[in-house]
Amino acid sequence: MSVVFRSTPTEPAARGREFGAAHARRIHAGVERYRALFERAAQRPFDLHALGAQALDCIARFAPLLHAEIAGMAEGADIDVRLLGALNARTEILAALGASLRGECSTVVQIDAHSAHAVAVQTWDWYAEFADQWLTWEIPHADGRVTTTVTEFGIVGKAGVNDRGIGVHFNILHHERDGAGIGVPVHVASRWLLDTCGDINEALQLLASADVSASSSLTVIAAADDSSAAVSVELHPGGPGFVFPNADGLLVHTNHFLSSPAAAGDTEPRQYPDTLVRHDLLTRRLGGRAKLSAPQVIGAMNNHLGATGAVCCHPDPASPESGQYATLATIVIDVASGTLRALRGGPCHHVRLLAAA
Repeated sequence: MSVVFRSTPTEPAARGREFGAAHARRIHAGVERYRALFERAAQRPFDLHALGAQALDCIARFAPLLHAEIAGMAEGADIDVRLLGALNARTEILAALGASLRGECSTVVQIDAHSAHAVAVQTWDWYAEFADQWLTWEIPHADGRVTTTVTEFGIVGKAGVNDRGIGVHFNILHHERDGAGIGVPVHVASRWLLDTCGDINEALQLLASADVSASSSLTVIAAADDSSAAVSVELHPGGPGFVFPNADGLLVHTNHFLSSPAAAGDTEPRQYPDTLVRHDLLTRRLGGRAKLSAPQVIGAMNNHLGATGAVCCHPDPASPESGQYATLATIVIDVASGTLRALRGGPCHHVRLLAAA
């Protein structure tokens, strides 16, 4: 059963304090696990407090209300705010430390230009030791808006949806220009988009303005006026690229760049070509099929070809858990209703349940 937490305060600092106090133990655990991951992955000495302070400076400029929320969270959890800055910039710090990371996550979206119905599903793959470190966070705002995000304890956001017709799926990317300092954390950019944008053009403009130091694809899904749309915004230090669905409305994204010129500096296919296999498999399984449903997409994702690099990813039981990937969650977003379901584990755990629903 996944954890769901709904905030009570609507003022950012107070919201952060409530969250930090309620989840202090898990926030501290998350910081220590990431410290261990950074130490394991680092190719140079580092000062985590200094890196966290750099991240906080970027967050304050890009999303000042989220900076206030993080400061409140640190107060509530009784932890140095710089460590929460580092936690929210874990992708950027790993890039700055020269960590050799494989990709994570597979995203499938199908939109309909004549309907607000959009199917949007992703697997979230990450290190298996973080399997108990995530939740669904429901965030009411003072004006009645609601943001819902699947994220890690102490990180302000990741994949999610708001109640104004905007959703976001998340895939890490890797580029040869990554890691030059600490830029706007991609997790902060995703949450700020959900908090502030009610229109797909606003969302694309916001992401295009983010001065990032690590690459990720944020697939923005929008539903309004009896139509739906989706764009994968491929963020990297050279600027954004935009990837649109095919003629059938299908958009598949894994962990390599699909846009130019960023694809020329993509380091993922050389090191971890499973991203290409997953993309090809899902495109072939789902291509040419009109009006897909979430259970059909999850059924297509229920595939273990490639073992630890599969769409539905499980650790090798013969190896230590530390450093191994697993599909931690399967996330289904309903943009039209402003809701999501975060299902613990990979598609193989849920395909029968959803088919019967």
